[in-house]
Amino acid sequence: MKKQRVFTAALTVILLGTTTAMTLPAAVQAAPASVSSQTTSHAEAVYQGALPLLASGKLPQAIQYLNGNIYAVGSYRATVLALKLENLHKALLPAWQDKLSSPAVQRKLTAIYKPGISMSGLISAASDPALQSLLKSAAESGYKIETAEGSFFPVIDYAAYRKYKLYVTADIRDYISIMAAESDLPPAKDNGLIISWADVTARTLTQEKFTLNYPKSNRYAAVKALYQNYVLNTFYGLNNTPLFHYDNLEMDLEAQKAYAGILAKYPDSDSPFLKKLDGLMKLLKENGYKQDDAVLQYLKEQVPLSQK
Repeated sequence: MKKQRVFTAALTVILLGTTTAMTLPAAVQAAPASVSSQTTSHAEAVYQGALPLLASGKLPQAIQYLNGNIYAVGSYRATVLALKLENLHKALLPAWQDKLSSPAVQRKLTAIYKPGISMSGLISAASDPALQSLLKSAAESGYKIETAEGSFFPVIDYAAYRKYKLYVTADIRDYISIMAAESDLPPAKDNGLIISWADVTARTLTQEKFTLNYPKSNRYAAVKALYQNYVLNTFYGLNNTPLFHYDNLEMDLEAQKAYAGILAKYPDSDSPFLKKLDGLMKLLKENGYKQDDAVLQYLKEQVPLSQK
C-alpha cells in the first residue's frame, strides 16, 4: 500500500518556480523592429488575458482560452501558462476529490463504471442528472476518473496537455509526454503493477533522461520524484507484484526477460539506472536468479529503500 501511495504522491507534487526559455526562431529575430514590436505586444496581450482566468480558478474558461490562444504567445509565455494551469489543476484537485467522495456518488459510479471506460463514455452512461452534471463539470475542468481499491477519484487528464507541446519549451514538452503516459495508463493499482516490467524500465529511462538533460527545469523535482519511485519498483516490485516471488524467492520470469532485453538494447549506455540494473542481473545470473544475501546486500547498497 505504501509503495502505491508513493506513486500517487509523486503525481500530485505542486512545484512553483521559473521556466526554461527557448531561443526565438531566426525569422522572428530578423524581423523589422516595428513588426517585432507589434508581435510582442500582441503576444503579451494574449498572455495577460489568460492570467485572470487562472488566478480566479476558472478552470473550464482558462482551458478554453489556452486551447484557442496559446499558439500566439511564444514559447516562454506558453510554458508559463501551461505550468500555471497545472498548478491550478493540482490546487483544485482536493476540492474535486471531496465532490466525488460522497457515498452516494461512489455508489452511482460503481453502477456504471467499466474498466477502460473513457470520461465521455462515463458521462453518457450516467442516467442520473446530478451525476452527469458533476462528471461533465469535471471533464470540462480537465479531470478524469480513476479507480483503485473499490473507490473512485479524480486525476488530472494530462493527455489534454499534449496539445500544448508544439508551443512550450523543450523541457516542458518532454515533461508533458512523461505525465501524459502516467495519465493514460497509471503504473500501479491496488498495490500491484498494471504495466509490464518492460514498460517500467522504459519509463524509468525516459524519466532519468529528463533529469540528466534538464537539471534546471521547473519540473525537475517532480520528474526526479517520479523517477525514484520507478527505480524502487524496478528493483523491488510492489506488494502484489514483487520482483522476487514470496514462496521460492525466484525472480519473476517476465521481469528477467524484460531486464535482459533492455540491457541488450543499450549495451554501452552511460545511464546510472542501467548500470545498477546490469550489476543486479550479473549477480542474479550467478545464483540462478534467486534472491539471496548477496542480492539483498547489493540492493541495500545500490538501491536503498530509504533513498527518498
